[in-house]
Amino acid sequence: MIIRIKSERSFSNGNTSMDDFQGQGRETVVTMADAYTLSRAERRDQQTQRILDAAKACFVRSGFQGASMQEVCAEVGMSPGALYRYFPSKEAIIEAICEVDRQQDIESFITFLENPSIVDGLVEAAVAHITHVHERGNAALFAEIRAESTRNETIQTTCLKCQQQVYEIIRERVRLATERGEIDPPVDLDTLMAAFMAIGEGIALNDLPSLGVPVANLEILLRAMVEGMLRPTGRTTADSR
Repeated sequence: MIIRIKSERSFSNGNTSMDDFQGQGRETVVTMADAYTLSRAERRDQQTQRILDAAKACFVRSGFQGASMQEVCAEVGMSPGALYRYFPSKEAIIEAICEVDRQQDIESFITFLENPSIVDGLVEAAVAHITHVHERGNAALFAEIRAESTRNETIQTTCLKCQQQVYEIIRERVRLATERGEIDPPVDLDTLMAAFMAIGEGIALNDLPSLGVPVANLEILLRAMVEGMLRPTGRTTADSR
């Protein structure tokens, strides 16, 4: 069986591009299998998000050790058999939660790479990360995950994986800026990066905006800190060409 639709615009479901068989303002033929696949994928995504939201609530309320898969089942209103089809363990749930956060961080730090000013870019990316953690209410959850990573090797591996790409993006940008003479850090690159990552994580996990610290004030402090740690020389990328 087929469904004939007429649309004024093309769209994508994130897996199969409808542009492959749909033109602007033209009649489109979609099989029932296509329609069912799209609907099933959407339903699975929605169910996955419900599970992750329920797990976050359980981990914050009971801690990673205290929360059980049964508690997550009760929170989301799902049988254990159904839940295990999505996630086989609490560690798998944490990995999925962290992966979502990693993707959002990468978007912020890709924008950082595009900024001609390393100071402006780094401050903007840091503020975006801190704001995101605050607005999503993830500070307590990530603090729990970070604590668990000190005693759970699987969680530790997940945390390191999530941090690694952001670490590498910042490190390479700082390395190149140093080589070009745009900045003159007072310490070696590895020490500088360790401090950057610790400070950024500390501010985010403490969720200072929830304590009444305006984000605008945090941005001022972050800028002063970054400038002090990188020591811009006034040279630009164009000067070094």
